[in-house]
Amino acid sequence: MAEDLGLLFVFGEPAPDATEDEFNDWYDNEHAPLRLTVEGFHNALRYKATDSQTPSWLTLYDLASASVAKSEPYKALAAKASAREKALVPRLATLDRRIYELISTRSRPDLPATALPGKYILVVCMLVSPAVDEDFNKWYEEEHIDAIAKTLSWQRCRRYKLVDRVELTGKIDPAKKIHNYLAVHEFDSNDYNTTPEFIAAVSTPWSKKIRESVDDRYLRNFGLYKTIQKS
Repeated sequence: MAEDLGLLFVFGEPAPDATEDEFNDWYDNEHAPLRLTVEGFHNALRYKATDSQTPSWLTLYDLASASVAKSEPYKALAAKASAREKALVPRLATLDRRIYELISTRSRPDLPATALPGKYILVVCMLVSPAVDEDFNKWYEEEHIDAIAKTLSWQRCRRYKLVDRVELTGKIDPAKKIHNYLAVHEFDSNDYNTTPEFIAAVSTPWSKKIRESVDDRYLRNFGLYKTIQKS
C-alpha cells in the first residue's frame, strides 16, 4: 500500500455553546463518514485530549496527498452540509482545519502493522523562520527522532509541513500563531514523557538550541478515541 503523503488535521472544541455528546454524534455519524467518501481520504482518527487543555478534540485524516484536501470532490462537500451541520458549526468554539504535506515517516523496525495507530500521541507544532529552517530540519532528522525512539513505548513519528489553514467557525483570533511544522509522535503508553529516555531526548544541547531559536512551540497530548474507516 502506498504511503499517505498528506494529512488533514482538525482541532475541535464544542464548549460552551454545544455539548460534547452533540459534537461527537455529528462528527462520528455524519461529518467524518462524508469526508471518507472522497477518493484519497483513507481514514479518520479521532483523539481526545489527555492534558486538560483545549481544544479537547483532534481528528487526523490520512490522505493520499495534500492536494486531496483541495480537490473539487472535497470542496463539493460544503454544498452537501446538512441543516444540523450548518446550525452546529457556528456554535462551536473551534473547528480549526489544517492541510499538511508529509516530510518524513519513521517507525519502530519491529512494529507490527496492527499496532498502529498508536493509543497516545504527542502533537508538536513549531513556528520556524527561514533563517532557522535548515538547522531545524537537520536536528529533527539527524538527532531528535532517533533520540525520542529510545523511549520504550514509542512507535512512530510523522513530520509535516503546513500547506493551508482555516478556522471554519469564523471565530478568528488574530493573536494565534500559525505554526508551519507539525510532528505527530505515537506511543502505546501515556507515561512516555516521564521516562528517562524521553527526558534525555528533549534535553540535549542541540534540542535546547532549537527551542531557543524557533519562534513558537505548541505541544499537546491526546489519546485515541475512535478510528473511522471508509465504508
